[in-house]
Amino acid sequence: MTEDEKVGFRIAAARKEAGLTQQQLATAVGVSRPAVAQWEKGRTSPSAENLRGVAAATSKPLIYFFTGAGVDTSEFDDAPPITGMVPVISWVQAGSWCEAVPLQDDEVDYYPAPPGCGPNTFGLRVRGESMIDVYAPGTLIFVDPDIEPISGDDVIVHCEQHGVAEATFKRYILEPGTGPVLKVMNKDWRQQYMDLTSDCRIVGVVMAQMIIRKH
Repeated sequence: MTEDEKVGFRIAAARKEAGLTQQQLATAVGVSRPAVAQWEKGRTSPSAENLRGVAAATSKPLIYFFTGAGVDTSEFDDAPPITGMVPVISWVQAGSWCEAVPLQDDEVDYYPAPPGCGPNTFGLRVRGESMIDVYAPGTLIFVDPDIEPISGDDVIVHCEQHGVAEATFKRYILEPGTGPVLKVMNKDWRQQYMDLTSDCRIVGVVMAQMIIRKH
């Protein structure tokens, strides 16, 4: 067996252990499904960047794909398992997510679900700078619509008063004796707070974020 075939065999084994299809792994890494198939057959070898993506998607140490060995985990807790894939949708879709927006697999990207996220979790790419002190534009956030927010959570909100279909992104604050408010996380933002009025609906709670390398 050649070295490429050994790497391919380990990619296939790691993918199956993670419960991913070739298409799901390809989407997570940012390549085509045939590319993954060629890797697993040992006909081509993934680049270093793509192999790091495979390692992240399958929760395997990078060294595993070269040697078949893991790492000494005696001093660490077991990593939580990946339990599915999350669709990355638009902010317009987020505004009506609870109304079961239909998705076509060829229209959306999927990423492995972070630990603790429920089955209805969706992803959004951060736009604008109202939350820049915590989330840079382009950051991928994972939103669970089934979690009840507590004070300090970052939430996705849809407010009819704005007259737009898109959702917005703020921090949920609830102080004793006062009603809930929404706060931006940009200290230079002109309006720091916004009332959470009766025509506003919390769409979901941000559970995790991911910064994806652009180059």
